[in-house]
Amino acid sequence: MTLKEKILIGGRALVALGSSRNTLDIYYLVDVPESKEPFLHEGGVDYCNASGLNFFRDVYKLERGNQMASPQSLLDLKAYAWVQHCLNGNFRKADEAEFDIKFLIREFGLTGLTTVKKYLSDGERAEVEKIINSVLSRQNGKKG
Repeated sequence: MTLKEKILIGGRALVALGSSRNTLDIYYLVDVPESKEPFLHEGGVDYCNASGLNFFRDVYKLERGNQMASPQSLLDLKAYAWVQHCLNGNFRKADEAEFDIKFLIREFGLTGLTTVKKYLSDGERAEVEKIINSVLSRQNGKKG
Protein backbone atom coordinates (compact mmCIF):
# COMPACT_ATOMS: atom_id res chain seq x y z
CA MET A 1 0.00 0.00 0.00
CA THR A 2 1.45 3.34 -1.06
CA LEU A 3 0.52 6.26 1.17
CA LYS A 4 1.07 9.84 0.08
CA GLU A 5 -0.17 11.22 3.37
CA LYS A 6 -1.23 9.82 6.72
CA ILE A 7 -2.83 11.67 9.60
CA LEU A 8 -2.41 10.33 13.13
CA ILE A 9 -5.74 9.63 14.85
CA GLY A 10 -6.93 7.44 17.72
CA GLY A 11 -5.31 6.75 21.04
CA ARG A 12 -1.76 7.65 20.03
CA ALA A 13 -2.94 11.08 18.90
CA LEU A 14 -4.69 11.57 22.24
CA VAL A 15 -1.56 10.56 24.16
CA ALA A 16 0.37 13.15 22.12
CA LEU A 17 -2.23 15.70 23.29
CA GLY A 18 -1.72 14.74 26.94
CA SER A 19 -4.21 11.93 27.58
CA SER A 20 -3.37 9.52 30.38
CA ARG A 21 -4.93 6.58 28.54
CA ASN A 22 -2.18 4.63 26.87
CA THR A 23 -2.70 2.28 23.96
CA LEU A 24 -0.55 0.15 21.73
CA ASP A 25 -2.90 0.69 18.78
CA ILE A 26 -1.69 2.92 15.96
CA TYR A 27 -4.35 4.46 13.71
CA TYR A 28 -3.94 6.76 10.75
CA LEU A 29 -6.49 8.43 8.52
CA VAL A 30 -5.43 7.90 4.90
CA ASP A 31 -6.82 7.99 1.39
CA VAL A 32 -6.21 4.83 -0.62
CA PRO A 33 -8.33 5.33 -3.77
CA GLU A 34 -7.62 1.84 -5.10
CA SER A 35 -9.46 0.37 -2.10
CA LYS A 36 -13.06 0.94 -1.05
CA GLU A 37 -12.51 -0.82 2.29
CA PRO A 38 -13.06 1.57 5.21
CA PHE A 39 -10.43 -0.17 7.38
CA LEU A 40 -7.03 -1.35 6.18
CA HIS A 41 -4.27 -3.06 8.16
CA GLU A 42 -0.59 -3.34 7.37
CA GLY A 43 2.44 -4.03 9.52
CA GLY A 44 0.60 -3.73 12.83
CA VAL A 45 -0.87 -0.37 11.88
CA ASP A 46 -4.59 0.30 11.34
CA TYR A 47 -5.74 2.74 8.69
CA CYS A 48 -9.13 4.43 8.30
CA ASN A 49 -9.56 4.88 4.56
CA ALA A 50 -11.15 8.07 3.25
CA SER A 51 -12.04 6.24 0.03
CA GLY A 52 -13.93 3.62 2.01
CA LEU A 53 -16.33 5.70 4.09
CA ASN A 54 -17.86 9.14 3.46
CA PHE A 55 -17.40 10.19 7.10
CA PHE A 56 -13.66 9.43 6.88
CA ARG A 57 -13.57 11.34 3.58
CA ASP A 58 -15.07 14.44 5.21
CA VAL A 59 -12.61 14.34 8.11
CA TYR A 60 -9.71 13.70 5.74
CA LYS A 61 -10.63 16.79 3.70
CA LEU A 62 -10.60 18.90 6.87
CA GLU A 63 -7.30 17.51 8.14
CA ARG A 64 -5.34 17.10 4.90
CA GLY A 65 -1.84 18.48 5.35
CA ASN A 66 -1.75 17.86 9.11
CA GLN A 67 0.42 15.19 10.71
CA MET A 68 -2.20 14.72 13.42
CA ALA A 69 -5.94 15.36 13.46
CA SER A 70 -7.25 18.37 15.38
CA PRO A 71 -9.00 17.87 18.73
CA GLN A 72 -12.38 18.59 17.09
CA SER A 73 -11.87 15.95 14.41
CA LEU A 74 -10.62 13.50 17.04
CA LEU A 75 -13.82 14.15 19.00
CA ASP A 76 -15.94 13.42 15.93
CA LEU A 77 -13.94 10.26 15.18
CA LYS A 78 -14.26 9.09 18.79
CA ALA A 79 -18.00 9.76 18.78
CA TYR A 80 -18.35 7.65 15.64
CA ALA A 81 -16.18 4.91 17.17
CA TRP A 82 -18.21 4.95 20.41
CA VAL A 83 -21.45 4.41 18.50
CA GLN A 84 -19.95 1.62 16.38
CA HIS A 85 -18.50 -0.16 19.42
CA CYS A 86 -21.85 0.04 21.23
CA LEU A 87 -23.69 -1.31 18.19
CA ASN A 88 -21.18 -4.17 17.92
CA GLY A 89 -21.33 -4.98 21.64
CA ASN A 90 -17.66 -4.15 22.17
CA PHE A 91 -18.23 -2.30 25.43
CA ARG A 92 -14.58 -2.26 26.53
CA LYS A 93 -13.73 -0.28 23.39
CA ALA A 94 -16.85 1.88 23.88
CA ASP A 95 -15.66 2.72 27.41
CA GLU A 96 -12.25 3.69 26.05
CA ALA A 97 -13.88 5.93 23.44
CA GLU A 98 -16.04 7.54 26.14
CA PHE A 99 -12.91 8.28 28.20
CA ASP A 100 -11.35 9.89 25.12
CA ILE A 101 -14.47 11.96 24.39
CA LYS A 102 -14.46 13.30 27.95
CA PHE A 103 -10.74 14.08 27.76
CA LEU A 104 -11.18 16.09 24.55
CA ILE A 105 -14.15 18.06 25.91
CA ARG A 106 -12.44 18.81 29.20
CA GLU A 107 -8.96 19.66 27.94
CA PHE A 108 -9.70 21.52 24.71
CA GLY A 109 -12.88 23.40 25.53
CA LEU A 110 -14.88 21.62 22.85
CA THR A 111 -18.63 21.86 23.23
CA GLY A 112 -20.09 19.49 20.68
CA LEU A 113 -19.96 17.45 17.53
CA THR A 114 -19.46 18.83 14.04
CA THR A 115 -18.64 16.68 11.00
CA VAL A 116 -19.98 13.44 12.46
CA LYS A 117 -23.49 14.80 13.10
CA LYS A 118 -24.83 13.90 9.67
CA TYR A 119 -23.53 10.33 10.01
CA LEU A 120 -25.34 9.55 13.27
CA SER A 121 -29.02 8.91 13.83
CA ASP A 122 -30.87 11.26 16.18
CA GLY A 123 -30.73 8.61 18.91
CA GLU A 124 -27.02 7.91 18.44
CA ARG A 125 -26.23 11.62 18.49
CA ALA A 126 -28.34 12.11 21.63
CA GLU A 127 -26.39 9.37 23.43
CA VAL A 128 -23.03 10.92 22.53
CA GLU A 129 -24.33 14.35 23.57
CA LYS A 130 -25.18 12.90 27.00
CA ILE A 131 -21.50 12.02 27.42
CA ILE A 132 -20.44 15.49 26.29
CA ASN A 133 -23.01 17.23 28.51
CA SER A 134 -21.90 15.21 31.54
CA VAL A 135 -18.53 16.95 31.26
CA LEU A 136 -19.87 20.38 30.35
CA SER A 137 -22.34 20.41 33.24
CA ARG A 138 -19.56 19.59 35.72
CA GLN A 139 -17.44 22.37 34.28
CA ASN A 140 -20.35 24.74 34.83
CA GLY A 141 -20.79 23.61 38.43
CA LYS A 142 -23.90 21.52 37.89
CA LYS A 143 -24.44 17.83 38.49
CA GLY A 144 -24.52 15.86 35.25
